[in-house]
Amino acid sequence: RFEQTVANIYRYEDILESHESMSMVIQDELGKIKKEYQAKRKTVIDNRENAVYEEKPVEEIDVAFIMDRFGYAKTIDATTYERNKETIQAEFKYSFVMKNTGKICLFTSAGNLHTIKAMDLPQGKMRDKGVPIDNVSNYNASDETVILVASQSELNLYRLIFTTKSSMMKTVDGGEFDVSKRTVAATKLTDGDELVNVEVLKEQKTVILRTEDGYFLRFPVDTIPEKKKTAVGVRGMRLGKNDFVRDVYYLNDLEEKTVEHNNKKLELAHLKITSRDTKGTKVRI
Repeated sequence: RFEQTVANIYRYEDILESHESMSMVIQDELGKIKKEYQAKRKTVIDNRENAVYEEKPVEEIDVAFIMDRFGYAKTIDATTYERNKETIQAEFKYSFVMKNTGKICLFTSAGNLHTIKAMDLPQGKMRDKGVPIDNVSNYNASDETVILVASQSELNLYRLIFTTKSSMMKTVDGGEFDVSKRTVAATKLTDGDELVNVEVLKEQKTVILRTEDGYFLRFPVDTIPEKKKTAVGVRGMRLGKNDFVRDVYYLNDLEEKTVEHNNKKLELAHLKITSRDTKGTKVRI
């Protein structure tokens, strides 16, 4: 009996210390139970259809997405937005009407596209703070800067113009950004380059590139070729050594737009329309 007790102790310790031994014991016990109690079901389940839970589809409605310059975002009632449109556009950096079932697209300086479901954002009042977009997307404010925010459904209707710091440009069909992933590459960047502007192409006729050294170049938008989002693009402007594109502006026909340059006002429409891939003019006013 003593020898049997010692053997049992050894066996029990092995079961407690070894996951494999414990699994074998459980399998053996379940096998015995199955063999002893196996029997066909004697009751009939005849209410299976009633037991199926069907989630009620979300009612599709218009909402307004608004985000301030600090990256706090929310949605509000579309009627409230229309009633306070001027105030909202003055106080918030990004705002537009979209469907509550849609997605918001964030294009960043790092060349990324982050998507956010409208339903992942809190819907509240105009004065509510909202939530940081970092909390509801893969966007990281410490590594990248938001360049453009737009509704994914709107992008499907237009083309986008991309401009990088090193003056690489292209247009891309907006349908290429109708993606299911939370984050994808919006464009291809060369080493050390970054996006400075992404624009939804609607009625713009000319584009003006402004460099850090004070050069301006104005040329027709239709000279920028359409490429895939995976392409680098073409050169928009010839840059001097250590110079880079700082700002990008767009003009429609007969549109007036002024910018501050050397502490004075510069009327962009007065700039001569020239050709893409030239050096531009150093404006002195």
